[in-house]
Amino acid sequence: MQTNNNVSFKATRLGMVKVPAKIDKQWKEIPMSFVRLHAKENPSDRLALEEVKNLWNGKNLSASMQEQSAICNDPVFAITTQSANFRNLDPKKIKALMTTNRFEKGADTAEIFRIGVSPEHAYEQHKNKREIKHLGSTLVKKFVEMINKKTNVERVVAVAQEPSEARFLQKIKMPETGSNIRYQNFELKKEQFEDFLK
Repeated sequence: MQTNNNVSFKATRLGMVKVPAKIDKQWKEIPMSFVRLHAKENPSDRLALEEVKNLWNGKNLSASMQEQSAICNDPVFAITTQSANFRNLDPKKIKALMTTNRFEKGADTAEIFRIGVSPEHAYEQHKNKREIKHLGSTLVKKFVEMINKKTNVERVVAVAQEPSEARFLQKIKMPETGSNIRYQNFELKKEQFEDFLK
């Protein structure tokens, strides 16, 4: 497993993604940045998450993700239209967020805690009226791609606590591994990564 002992004091761009966006009434693939925020070490990243929470009115799990990153120092990944100057993230350009466990510390499991998309682009709120689509699924797939290439993680898991979370994970074809009265469990094993990414 590769480790990085350097402390980063700014959001880090980990790659690029392409998502469908409606431009001049036509759907086109547009590039966006896949970044990791360092909320505990970087006050600018922490402020960006607080601003996202305000811009989204605390909806779409933005409030719980901001709180989780501040208290637990859990990793936060994002998709943003910003393409440079990641030392100062523009909260208005952040389109999707996801929190996970600290899998880089030698854990064999990467756990997705929360996934949120900006209210104006969220399927649950706007369905077919969105100007940008597939932000949540693109974020999860880029995360799995990174896990597959850069770590020894053997599985990616997620627990759906709300029906909308379960519907989303089912829609992106993450395998369901069981449920109880309160939760639905999903698990993607390493040997399934490549098929999931197709």
